[in-house]
Amino acid sequence: MAFSGSPKIRILCLFLSALLVLFAAPAAGSDAIGEATAILERWTSFHWGRDCLVWIVHYPEELVDPWVDSEAARGGMSEGEREEYRKAFVSELRIGDTEPFLVTIYAFGPRPLDFGGFASSVRLVTKNGDAVPPLSYEGKFDQPVSGIVQGLVFFPKQRDKEFSVAMRRLGVVEEQLFSFGGEGAGSTSVASLPPEKEKEVVVVELPPAPKKEPPKPKPVKDPPPQILPPPPVPAQPVELAELQPRPAPEPARPEPAEEPKKNVVFISRDKTLELFIGHWIAGDTKAMYGLLSSATKTLLNEDQFGKQVNATGLRLSLRDGYKVQWLDGDRAKVITAQKMLVFRTLRSKTLSLVKEDKIWKVTW
Repeated sequence: MAFSGSPKIRILCLFLSALLVLFAAPAAGSDAIGEATAILERWTSFHWGRDCLVWIVHYPEELVDPWVDSEAARGGMSEGEREEYRKAFVSELRIGDTEPFLVTIYAFGPRPLDFGGFASSVRLVTKNGDAVPPLSYEGKFDQPVSGIVQGLVFFPKQRDKEFSVAMRRLGVVEEQLFSFGGEGAGSTSVASLPPEKEKEVVVVELPPAPKKEPPKPKPVKDPPPQILPPPPVPAQPVELAELQPRPAPEPARPEPAEEPKKNVVFISRDKTLELFIGHWIAGDTKAMYGLLSSATKTLLNEDQFGKQVNATGLRLSLRDGYKVQWLDGDRAKVITAQKMLVFRTLRSKTLSLVKEDKIWKVTW
């Protein structure tokens, strides 16, 4: 789809299109994602600045269970994988001990947007009017912003959830408030789909079709008389003797077959790691264990190894895609992006490969 008009109009169309995708009505039966979407709608706020658009999403504790349930259902997680994903989700977003916000800034002006120190330009404003500075944030916000910059900002945990985020240097007003929580939060829909109109039924009456006269029967011609073939000539005795079956020759005795030679297939280092990751994606920890080195098998039995694999919580993100970065000494870092709501965080696992009797094995 092509957009015409001013840059701000094009950006608004793209932004609203993204919101419609994010907040579209869930399909029937997806109660968890429907609940998670409703929570995100209540905790999303955006404002225009001068040559910029700022979009802020707060991640409250009430979001954890419906989001994890929806991801577990979508990815077919086991109970152990679901619990590990929940721990990673809470840990990455620090939901238990902070108020986390995802801040997205789109600067499209001729010059970069400079906050002059992000820590002095953003505050969490409580219901009582107290201005609370951030605990931490991603360092990219301290650099001049061009294009799209997205990152997490963490504020101290608040008992009263009726608060706002104040941001300065957006170029329109001295301080722009992004409101969250309270009775009015989420009362104005960020983006909504138009209600479906009832379809009108139009009945068109057609004139009756003209009656057709039945076709006249065609005269049937008499078939031509059949000419019978002449009777067969009786066979002579000599010809009958030639038709008698002849004794079949004795079959030749087959020579004893040679025993096939056993071929040992040597799999390369890269292919061994690829097989290992493939079993990991399939959730086949038994096949993974078969590719482990003897040193790892000495430390871990099959059950202990399976628990450690599930504890990483990486199987579903590996299924969505991964990258292998080879390091020195036959070590490999497996990097994958784990989905956390509308952004992804990189996770990795470093493995070593060793040769045992000319066969590559994986050290966990």
